[in-house]
Amino acid sequence: MSATLDKSTDPPESSSMPIITKTEHGTASLPTPPFSRSTSNTSSDAEEEGSKLQHPKLVQRKSSGTMIIPRDAPTEGPKQEFPPDDARAMSPRRSTEETEMMVASARLSLQKVKDMQSGLAALQAQVETVKQNCESLEGNNQALQEAIGDMTRSLSRQGLNK
Repeated sequence: MSATLDKSTDPPESSSMPIITKTEHGTASLPTPPFSRSTSNTSSDAEEEGSKLQHPKLVQRKSSGTMIIPRDAPTEGPKQEFPPDDARAMSPRRSTEETEMMVASARLSLQKVKDMQSGLAALQAQVETVKQNCESLEGNNQALQEAIGDMTRSLSRQGLNK
């Protein structure tokens, strides 16, 4: 049941004003404008009309309306069980219990990592202390070797002089 707006006064063919039509759903659509330029129609004009592309007609759809959901309606659909090899069973959706278990496991792992890092820092501090002690002992060892070398030389001179 579509009705057109006032068609009693036809615009001239050379006019660029489109005719507006009203559909049964209340939306307006514009038909394609006429392509003829003058009242005389030659073969070149006919070829030109055929070569021009016409716009596709607009598709009219019925409104789907609004979705009204009561407040006490469940927010999730019914829970379905799927076999383990079904792709839907491998979905990342998890229950709150599974999520809480994962969070607890992650916190425990994080605490272990922090403990290991503090242990590593303590070991690194001990390594630095041992390095300093080792350098100190190497310096003392060098001094003792020089002292022993000097004593040996002095003893050998004394033995040669006798």
